[in-house]
Amino acid sequence: MLGPSGSGKTVFLSSLYKKLSTQSELGFFLQVDTGEKRKRLNNIYTQVAADEKWPAGTKYSEVSEWTFTCRVQTSDLSIYDGCSFTYLDYAGGRITDEAEEEDASSEFDDKFKAADALLILLDGQKICALMRKEKIGKVWALNNLRNMIDVMQGSRKPVHFVISKWDIVEQNYTLEQIRDRLLEIDEFKNLVKLRNQAGSPVRLIPVSAVGKGFAIPKPDGSMEKTGELPKPFQVEVPLACILPDMIQVMMKELIRKRQSELETPIEIKPNIGFWEFLGQLFANGLKTVQELLPRKYRFADETLESLIKWAETPAQQKIDFAERRTEELRREQAESLKKVEDEETALAHAIHCFVSIQNQLVYRFPESELRV
Repeated sequence: MLGPSGSGKTVFLSSLYKKLSTQSELGFFLQVDTGEKRKRLNNIYTQVAADEKWPAGTKYSEVSEWTFTCRVQTSDLSIYDGCSFTYLDYAGGRITDEAEEEDASSEFDDKFKAADALLILLDGQKICALMRKEKIGKVWALNNLRNMIDVMQGSRKPVHFVISKWDIVEQNYTLEQIRDRLLEIDEFKNLVKLRNQAGSPVRLIPVSAVGKGFAIPKPDGSMEKTGELPKPFQVEVPLACILPDMIQVMMKELIRKRQSELETPIEIKPNIGFWEFLGQLFANGLKTVQELLPRKYRFADETLESLIKWAETPAQQKIDFAERRTEELRREQAESLKKVEDEETALAHAIHCFVSIQNQLVYRFPESELRV
């Protein structure tokens, strides 16, 4: 997770854990790796909800690292682990502030290169200022956004731009308006275009860690709490999009590599299905793909096949059928929960949940997948 100081990274993380700490209609829940970290996240969220002041941001020298396990609870209250992931939150100053040349940044560089996906938090207040053509918005675009894009160019992994404070933004602007304004910025447009050409998804995801009515902006740029209880909006969406998008990127890379190895390229006929094409490209089809994937992504055949099928569905088709697919995915999610009896089936169910959440994003915000 990357973002300038004040963009809301710490508040976002505490809100993510709050929403996913118990199993709900989303179909899974998260458990953090230690009791101390659980208490720390709960304390941060309590400060967000009840104190006048907002939590302090991550210090420059800190690497905020959290390991979460995605768990599934069945109807008889049995709990199974589906997968785990590590969430890394870096101080905004590492992206935007000048530092001495001898500043030790090797840890940051190593973690960045090893990351499977990048979440880039865009401050909703600064975006509003940009839309209003105010100086603070221009400075944000020329400095903060530019620095983040410079960093991102060093990665080939999926990128999700996460717009924070959506409860403030949506009062005046639509996601389509914001998307169009961001694409007027050459550096942003170029990054999206290059990733489109490489088959790597780029998303623009609106979230609110506190929800509507919890806080209002003051003239000095600060946020004043109203006394309402927070109601997080879409904080789970960036997490849910990561695994399906990673599979899409890996499949594109495997296909490109295989095609370059063939002496006689396979002709892609208009009427050929994707699975037929995959069978022609790789001897033994899905079995060979399983062997070529990194070990941690060698899921059960049925699970991997459903992920690939979703990843290879054209973006426009996802948009066209999003409403109809919502009910289908809910039924599939309910059926997969009934089958959970071990870690493998728990992972299969979690992936059904991820795909369902991503489909909801497409339904609510069809312009969220950035294309040039």
